[in-house]
Amino acid sequence: MGGRALIVALIALGVVLAGAVVIGVVTSGGPPEVASLEELQEQEVLFLDEHKIYLVYNDGDPLALSADAQHIGDDVEFCPSSQMFESPAHAEMFDIHGYYYGGPAMRGLDRYPVRMEGDGVYVDVGRPIQGPERGEGPPIEPQGPLCNPG
Repeated sequence: MGGRALIVALIALGVVLAGAVVIGVVTSGGPPEVASLEELQEQEVLFLDEHKIYLVYNDGDPLALSADAQHIGDDVEFCPSSQMFESPAHAEMFDIHGYYYGGPAMRGLDRYPVRMEGDGVYVDVGRPIQGPERGEGPPIEPQGPLCNPG
């Protein structure tokens, strides 16, 4: 086999293998497990850094919330003392369920579908759901001092 034919054969093999990987991911049953319910219950709030998503225990019915404060690319941080998501840059605030509480954000934190299977918690990071509008839902008041008082 000549050099050129070998290169073409290797490229074709790479395409076939890449296709097999994609098919495997698509047919594997959905998103990978991101946490166990037990781990989430112990921590109450987990940050999934690679996806910029917070996972909230929510009395055993986990919520997956985007860390994006929707204002100039800012991300929120979870404040354990206030039990709020707060933006250190522009003072956006959201309660533990992602409802808008204050600041320039136009709505609550975006959400992601969560599926439970046994003790596993799975988040479909490819399907964001727009967060609730301002005034929607009963936002919970801060439970203690704010981490980033505006």
